[in-house]
Amino acid sequence: MENDSYSCRVGKGTHYGIRRMDHFIRSCSRNYSRDCYILKLDIKGYFMAMNRKLLYDMVKTVLLQNSRSITFDLALILYLVHKTIFNDPTTNCIIKGSRLDWIGLPNTKSLFSAQPDCGLPIGNLTSQLFGNIYLNEFDHFVKRELRIRYYGRYVDDFILIHNSKEYLKSLITPIKNYLLQQLRLELHPNKIYLQHYTKGVKYLGAVIKPHRIYIANRTKGNFYEALQKQNQIVRDHKPSREELKTFQSSMNSYLGILKHYKTWKIKRTIFKHLSGWWWNYVYVSGGIAKFVLKR
Repeated sequence: MENDSYSCRVGKGTHYGIRRMDHFIRSCSRNYSRDCYILKLDIKGYFMAMNRKLLYDMVKTVLLQNSRSITFDLALILYLVHKTIFNDPTTNCIIKGSRLDWIGLPNTKSLFSAQPDCGLPIGNLTSQLFGNIYLNEFDHFVKRELRIRYYGRYVDDFILIHNSKEYLKSLITPIKNYLLQQLRLELHPNKIYLQHYTKGVKYLGAVIKPHRIYIANRTKGNFYEALQKQNQIVRDHKPSREELKTFQSSMNSYLGILKHYKTWKIKRTIFKHLSGWWWNYVYVSGGIAKFVLKR
């Protein structure tokens, strides 16, 4: 598997992927001294479009090729992999809520609208791992066949960086054809981004620009929204111990994201919006690094 596949792998993840893209841009532009272009692409309804038979054949091939070095029960693993991949969560399931809640939900976001023998439940960890395997050969295609040195992928969100804008533009069609013909996937026509590196690029919750990395507006907006929900709780009643723990975990998860970037002003703004009632139950430590519950 290529080094620059970042999802669900030890020592990688979103922050690693962001740092790699920043490194790629600096390397390709020779530390911002020459032209460099960024092509960002996305696959339409990736998890709902994955073909289960193709996926199983990929996993089976890898296991059989490495059978001599495998110390576990290969037959059992193949059986479990088959049961996991071909399990259809839409059969014999209990639907809670109203079908009206689904109005406006794109077909590419639901297993109930997936093509026969296609789609994996996006919330399963196994689906995330299989998502890496499904596009593994595509990664090699981009690196080896298209000769793109600066390339990285997080699930179905991938970026190619090159000095020539025209060359990157010329790659869109072969990439589209490969995905369709080899993997039965569709390149999202409305999510093709091709710009000079000075324009910056949104990637994995951050905005990467020369000399700096910002937190994306969407991430900030989600934080403010979570903050308002927590403020409503403390205004309505004295929060229970469980609600205090929920507040702590929710706020600290966002602070954990912010600590990777220059976000001092954002943190100050957030604390201005935090209801004063919360300070009866919590305090901050580590230079606004985390919330701690008072005893």
